[in-house]
Amino acid sequence: VLPVWDSHLLCEQAGKYPAELNDWERTVVETESAKPGFTYWYRNPQQPGQSSLGIAYEKSGQYGIVRPDFLFFAEQDGSLVVDLVDPHGLHLGDALAKLQGLAMYAASHPDVYRRIESIAQVKANGKLRVLDLKRQEVRNAIAVAQDAEMLFSSALADDYA
Repeated sequence: VLPVWDSHLLCEQAGKYPAELNDWERTVVETESAKPGFTYWYRNPQQPGQSSLGIAYEKSGQYGIVRPDFLFFAEQDGSLVVDLVDPHGLHLGDALAKLQGLAMYAASHPDVYRRIESIAQVKANGKLRVLDLKRQEVRNAIAVAQDAEMLFSSALADDYA
């Protein structure tokens, strides 16, 4: 039996969406759902297809696709806005390359999303930290970084709340 969540874009008649989310994903859904103006959310499928947002990244001359975990929709000043939020593990070998791909995507789509954020848990304090990929100085640092965890531990990142 899967847990069910409210306010998903593709819910069933009773308004519930079945999904098994890890700890970070649960925290993100609960946090984003509590923000002012929140309307609904979408769990971006990890498999290729028309229903999945895929963003290209390059690592060692090979291209891959990162599929950010969530899109959150909110009403702001009478308009619908979209936030792309991606909690991602820093232990993965492609963490920096995927972060760089997301940063390039953010630079290419500045007016499509209200927010584009990457979230990770840093080892030093165990906190979830967030990088705002719409900020030019964050994207500049990501472009030249050698280590993703250092970015999330730096002053460029904020505690996720």
